[in-house]
Amino acid sequence: MTPSLEGLTCLVTGGGRGIGRAGALSLARAGAAVAVAARTADQVESVARAIRNEGGRAIAISADVTVADQVAAMVARTVDEFGGLHVLLCNAGGGLTSGRLVDSAPDDWERTIALNLTSVFHCAQAALPQMAAQGMGKVIVIGSGTGHVAGAGGSAYAAAKAGVAHLVRVLAKEVWRHGVDVNEIVPGPVATDLTRDDFRLGEVPALSKTERVKHPDEVAELIVWLAGRPVEGPTGQTFSLARRPL
Repeated sequence: MTPSLEGLTCLVTGGGRGIGRAGALSLARAGAAVAVAARTADQVESVARAIRNEGGRAIAISADVTVADQVAAMVARTVDEFGGLHVLLCNAGGGLTSGRLVDSAPDDWERTIALNLTSVFHCAQAALPQMAAQGMGKVIVIGSGTGHVAGAGGSAYAAAKAGVAHLVRVLAKEVWRHGVDVNEIVPGPVATDLTRDDFRLGEVPALSKTERVKHPDEVAELIVWLAGRPVEGPTGQTFSLARRPL
């Protein structure tokens, strides 16, 4: 059963496409008011419009999650518009370099760390005071299997996602007394615009014979489930949709 999120406000980063878009739409269909955020204004406005067309409540926010001031403004606008912030979905991220470490450009390394790890720091730092004041909140971070199992190449992305996995556990210990839960989702291979060169929906990907490339809506189901857990639900955990050990 889909939990009811009536009365809750959700903020989704990287919400213009892929898992973020699917998550924003599904959270809204469960009854939440949704702030859809990403750098590309027309993408997030499209998602917000789709939510409103279905009778939901949504706003679009153009923001770069690697810039602390923009993240603070993003959270402030969400709270001002809807009166609170109950669920933060940190979905923005992506691999910007895939080669060997010795061949990596320092700028690409730093941008990858900023996009995937520092962005979560900025978002959590801005959102947690509001959640603590409410006495409840959910922080859901989209991680990656590469943050749990090492492989050659893509060291910046892997290191960033490993940092995310550990940051989730650290934050969970810091904020549980305030009724705030912090968890990670590892989606496994998902067919999105960013992965279209590597994955095809329903096919077996090259990375593992046991895997299946899934639709973003499957990840959205888990996002909504976690958003609907009661206060003092699971925290500091990794929920994996992968079909291989992490």
